[in-house]
Amino acid sequence: MPRVYRLGRFCEALEGVGLIVGEGLCSNVYVFGCEEATLVDTGVGDSYNPLFPQLAELGVEPSGVSQVVLTHAHHDHALGLYLLREKANPRVLVHEEDSRYLAANFENLVRLRDGDAVETSWGSFEVVWTPGHTRGSICLYNAERKVLVSGDTVFPDGYYGRFDGPSGSLEEIVKSLERLSQLDVEVMLPGHGSPLFEGANKHIAMSLERASRHL
Repeated sequence: MPRVYRLGRFCEALEGVGLIVGEGLCSNVYVFGCEEATLVDTGVGDSYNPLFPQLAELGVEPSGVSQVVLTHAHHDHALGLYLLREKANPRVLVHEEDSRYLAANFENLVRLRDGDAVETSWGSFEVVWTPGHTRGSICLYNAERKVLVSGDTVFPDGYYGRFDGPSGSLEEIVKSLERLSQLDVEVMLPGHGSPLFEGANKHIAMSLERASRHL
């Protein structure tokens, strides 16, 4: 079963944030707050990556999930949404460029744009549109706590998202990394792998330098 962490144990800025680690090719799921919780990504929703036992471990009932933000609409980040909707009916927030990949029957779908604010019980995020991995990829940035939820755009140790999918682009991902390099980021919460609890700016710069070599 997936591992579950309360990230406040490792970083004061992340008090009130939970992490459900994706198994295999499944994305991480970040849980912000407990009552009226916000999930960022939902994983693939298969038998190896269920949500409900893990949410309960974090003290979150399915009915307590008020909204889900998708960093992009790839199946390893979004299919768990359909599992969640068996027990809850949260708002679903996704960039307008990736919203076309979700079922048309989402009556509570919110199409995000660059610069929008996403309010959670943990704090407020700015939507940073970061195309490249997909056309509608986004990151979420909390300037007060210097936290970046980076999806599949950028990862620790100089890595960045693949750009060889149907709406991917190396040129766009480089531009997105350039934009992220202008933010003051201390903590990175990536779509896969382990979070960074300090010094994320340096890792974003490494990713930009590595990606730029391939232009």
